[in-house]
Amino acid sequence: MASAGVKPGRMVNATRADGEETAEKMGNQAEKTHRIGWDWLWFLPVCTVVLILAERHTVEHALVVCKLAYERWSWGAMFSPSAYFCVGVIVASVSWPIYGLLLTSVALQTEDAKKKRYVYAFCVTLTILLLPFVTDSLTWGSFPFNIDNQGLHRLRMIPFFPWPDGPYGSY
Repeated sequence: MASAGVKPGRMVNATRADGEETAEKMGNQAEKTHRIGWDWLWFLPVCTVVLILAERHTVEHALVVCKLAYERWSWGAMFSPSAYFCVGVIVASVSWPIYGLLLTSVALQTEDAKKKRYVYAFCVTLTILLLPFVTDSLTWGSFPFNIDNQGLHRLRMIPFFPWPDGPYGSY
């Protein structure tokens, strides 16, 4: 039966005799969204510094490698798994730092993460700052258009095989 002043089918914000809340009150609490709030004051400068340090290098490196691939282009690269691996690493080196910071900002909105927010931010920052070293090594080892010691152009079909002859970072 509906009480006076309440339409049938509508729940009231009340507590039952056993102390349990009604469905409407619990639904209203679930609808509240957690926001990052004042954490933007420290998180935004961290994001800016990390993106300036990491993204500047990875974007410049990606452009240099793409320009070099354009200059040495061969249609055989369409069949080279090494070329696809190299392109995947280049795309990941540019997109993963941004994706990592976005995931961190989402993670900071949960109550459990609020307690460990500085640990999360430190781990993501460290990972993003180490990512260029890893991706540079992967692109160097998988770049498909090699020039060997005799000056001959070779198309690498398998990433890291043969191992690059020149010094690290030389394509």
